[in-house]
Amino acid sequence: MEADRRETTIGELLAEQGGSVKTGPFGTTLKASEYSAEGVPLISVREVGYGILRVDESTPRVSPKVTERLPEYLLRTGDVVFGRKGAVDRSARINTEQDGWFLGSDGIRLRLPETCDSRFMAYQVQSPHARSWLMQHATGTTMPSLNQGVIQRIPIVLPPLAEQRAIAHILGTLDDKIKLNRRINETLEEMAQAIFKSWFVAFDPVRAKTEGRDPNLPSHIADLFPNGFEDSELGEIPAGWNVTPIGEAVRVVGGGTPSTKEPRFWEGGLHCWATPKDLSKLQDPILLDTERKVTHAGLAKISSGLLPVGTVLLSSRAPVGYLAVARVPVSVNQGFIAMVCEGPLTNHYVLHWALSNMEQIEGRASGTTFQEISKKSFRPILALVPASAVLSAFEAQVAPLYGKVTANLQQSRSVAAIRDALLPRLISGELKVSDATRIVERHV
Repeated sequence: MEADRRETTIGELLAEQGGSVKTGPFGTTLKASEYSAEGVPLISVREVGYGILRVDESTPRVSPKVTERLPEYLLRTGDVVFGRKGAVDRSARINTEQDGWFLGSDGIRLRLPETCDSRFMAYQVQSPHARSWLMQHATGTTMPSLNQGVIQRIPIVLPPLAEQRAIAHILGTLDDKIKLNRRINETLEEMAQAIFKSWFVAFDPVRAKTEGRDPNLPSHIADLFPNGFEDSELGEIPAGWNVTPIGEAVRVVGGGTPSTKEPRFWEGGLHCWATPKDLSKLQDPILLDTERKVTHAGLAKISSGLLPVGTVLLSSRAPVGYLAVARVPVSVNQGFIAMVCEGPLTNHYVLHWALSNMEQIEGRASGTTFQEISKKSFRPILALVPASAVLSAFEAQVAPLYGKVTANLQQSRSVAAIRDALLPRLISGELKVSDATRIVERHV
């Protein structure tokens, strides 16, 4: 360790230079009137990802009544938030756009002194070493948990402030590239979803033709759509299209878990083995890899075997509703409904069909401990089967979009690997900032 670097703990840093650790408001029950669609997001363990906060339409929001009553739980730019239960190795820094969000009861907020660069510290507590330390020192037997004491004992390295800022800038440049790819992918996915809804939910091209309007499509595509509608079990659908149970349009299979007590099923595994946790980490509905792999012997214990590239994966429990298209051959555990698209429907169509029908899928789930949808309950769900020529045209439109999504994801994985490799070497001083800068310039 270089002389200008100091090994310490978060607690010692706070005691010497200020700052604080605070747990979300225990025992504070919010009234129905204190939630508001126009309020600020309530940040709980669900929203805390690996270096990011994931806020969506399902994230609860609290009204100004709550923030006025409990102002000490407002999050500020530079705060680092940890999930208190479950995936305790996850943390994320609050940025300027998230300033004023509210800390939930199962979160812990670290507020650092001004003598420390919060971006640098956020990177450090997300390093593989720090995440491993958190998992090892979390409390609890059934579910790992964090408390303020554990956070304060996290070992850290403190270079001079100027170097902290330089390191954070280098790593931030790599993260900016990842964020740019994420925004591009969001746009590409929105474009694909818009085409699906227009063609297969609103039936815009057919309605335009029946009303004598221009479908606003190239003629060779517009000509593929019929000029009228007919009644069906799903209501009014384009003439000549069909309705069939999804279980007859795709091959629906489940999975299994080889005994974890048998090393020969896991050690040196080569085949991807997915669990819903793998899908929970995805920001795009594309699966490129899995956390765990099974061996040939392990794969033989899974009745559905190795599923082909293009299989659509739907988590069937804990929770119901994660979706992804596998871009690698994959086996799955028992927490999935896997749809192998060997029939009339393409995988991109099935992906968007599932997204559009998620309310019905979730409605068929049951269970006392946790909600689960069985393959028996899933297979009868009715699906619209458009004319094959229209499906081919849809695939020609959206497959290139998802091709770009996949390429961006692969690039982001490479950039993230560079970031993770640079981080410990920069923290320790093994790698100079100037050398790291040149490495980054070659890849961004």
